[in-house]
Amino acid sequence: MNETHAIEKATADAFISLYNAEMGTTYAIIEYSDAPDVRCKDSQGNALNLEITLTEDRPRDIQAALGRSDHKSHEAFVRYMALLRAGKASPFEWGSSLNEDVLPIMVDRIKRKLNMDYGPSVALVVRDASPLDWTWSRVAGEIKDRLAEERNPFDAGIWVISYSGDKITRLV
Repeated sequence: MNETHAIEKATADAFISLYNAEMGTTYAIIEYSDAPDVRCKDSQGNALNLEITLTEDRPRDIQAALGRSDHKSHEAFVRYMALLRAGKASPFEWGSSLNEDVLPIMVDRIKRKLNMDYGPSVALVVRDASPLDWTWSRVAGEIKDRLAEERNPFDAGIWVISYSGDKITRLV
């Protein structure tokens, strides 16, 4: 299993467990595939398919988490602090704000998926790659507003699952 499929599998496994608990359903994963990424059925034979994507606080954070970028390393932070002390960096460059930095990236990731059509009974599940425990319910209305003019093929909703995989929030 490649890295992408491993991430999709872990995301889907956690999502279905939380979704069933929250919605009172009995979905089980029957197949990991492509487009949509995961196919599920409940005890009555109803389908729920999942398309999975990731979001991050800042560009390249996912690469850093996977060991493909050192921009979040200790050495990078030391360089940033030296620039900050020298007045050559902003004190806001290293951190992230849900409304200012993270929300536009989330909306962009969702918009990219809205161009595809995966058929009926599909949910978009966005895995939050940030170790910060963002309160997505605070900005769900803003996300919905920013997507209001877009075609939405995800009739089972657009959801975000926390980095730790212990919380889901319906965004749309």
